[in-house]
Amino acid sequence: MSGTGALLAFFVGWSLSFGLGRALAALRRWRPRRPDSRILLLLLAAFALRVSGLTAQSLWRDEVDALRFGRDLTAEVAAAFRVGAGAGWTRLAELLARPGFNGPLYFLGLFQWVRLAGDSEFALRFPSAALGVLSVALGFILFRRHLPRSAARMAALGLAFSPFLVWYGQEAKMYALLVALFLAGWGAVEAARRDPGGWLEAVLWVALGLYSHILFALFVPALLALGIHRADRRSLHLAVLALGLVLLVDLPLLAWQVPQLIQWSGGIRAACGETGFPRVPPWQGLGMLAWGFSVGVWGGFPDWGFLPFSALAALGLMAGRADGRFRAALGIWGLSPWAFLSLISLCRPLFVERYLIAAAPAWIALAAAGWARIPGRLPRALALAFVLTPMAVGLWAQMALPLKSDFRSAARVVAEGYRPGDLILFHIGYVQYVFDYYFRRPYEGAWAPATIYRTPEGTYAMGEAEVDARMRALIRGHEVVWLIYSEAAMWDDRDLVRRWLDTHGQLRERWSFALVEVRRYEGFHLP
Repeated sequence: MSGTGALLAFFVGWSLSFGLGRALAALRRWRPRRPDSRILLLLLAAFALRVSGLTAQSLWRDEVDALRFGRDLTAEVAAAFRVGAGAGWTRLAELLARPGFNGPLYFLGLFQWVRLAGDSEFALRFPSAALGVLSVALGFILFRRHLPRSAARMAALGLAFSPFLVWYGQEAKMYALLVALFLAGWGAVEAARRDPGGWLEAVLWVALGLYSHILFALFVPALLALGIHRADRRSLHLAVLALGLVLLVDLPLLAWQVPQLIQWSGGIRAACGETGFPRVPPWQGLGMLAWGFSVGVWGGFPDWGFLPFSALAALGLMAGRADGRFRAALGIWGLSPWAFLSLISLCRPLFVERYLIAAAPAWIALAAAGWARIPGRLPRALALAFVLTPMAVGLWAQMALPLKSDFRSAARVVAEGYRPGDLILFHIGYVQYVFDYYFRRPYEGAWAPATIYRTPEGTYAMGEAEVDARMRALIRGHEVVWLIYSEAAMWDDRDLVRRWLDTHGQLRERWSFALVEVRRYEGFHLP
């Protein structure tokens, strides 16, 4: 077994035994208390909101990728364990630290769930919905220790109805899991005030986060800030030890992360370059976060939509009804991941709001603390109305409008007209996996050529003549061609493929859906 495999095998065994011991100890200490009926109703509302919209949007390519990756990785691990336990642990270690998956633990877990519940849209997304509701409960329990009860309830309300959290609580990706893992880690740090073992439990939650998404590492400073904002010297020593354990657990990932960020060429320097993500200036990134946490993922609300929530969060940071050190810890939680990711993105563009979703509870708590600082019932009610209006409209848009690429509808119209011998052409080709999820019948398909690549001198590597030759080879022998056209600019910024089809074929029918277009061509006369 490799060193990495041995390290992960030890960590998994320790985690299971430690977690079981902590759970049994908690059960022995448990004393039933009368629950807060308003919070129970809020949890039911949060659950209903997320579950009722699980199938409102079509799956998009990242969600189908999660299913594919989970299936393929599970097959690889199972095949290795059939060889032997040592080979199995080594293979699992290699997969967990493999570049390109950004931490595959969620994919592996999702596929085990799919084995039990099936791969329907509802089943794929249900774990995220359940984790979203768990985050509401965890958030309320933790915030009420540091905020006035009214502010803690308001924070729970924000967690339940935040359009951003609801959206990713309805997506088959790891983002709802990251929020729950951070809150669980914070809960463990809070428990460490009474039991030093809480720091070890926090390491466990952080490790799960790191192997679910590598950028979870950006939240380690926030967790430390929450743990030490009122700690004694002994707690500080334990926090340093916990940080060392986190670095030890992260070693398999660091083995490929560090070379991705720096390179040796007569000295250490940053390995800057393009990543496929757009370059986002830091202040624009902060505005994107503010908009997401205020309105959600829909961009159709008036521009002032992010201002009420952001103003309350700023008020909460500066003068909210909470201890000053706790407000500072919330500020570190809410802003340090943005600062770190913005700094990285100056070299290698990586800024995407969803990567920082675990900062959303901090913004919500600061806004709740700011709201509690407003004097008088009427001003508070008005402030709440200004905050909830963009949230409510954002929630409605996410439920009622097709915001994700609608391959469900695209596959339906093709299924109604497809005949054996037709060719289904995908542009970009990668969307075929999403189409296949919905189409689920045999067909002849092909990927249109990618024309975006350039030579070292900056000229296009593929010209119109080569596109013509490749398209003729693909189309020849087919009377009918269906073009599934989505995100084509990623591979064909000159639109050469669609222009070729329009020139050499006859466009008979065309359907437009959200981020997907279906075109049916006939009458190709190719020499």
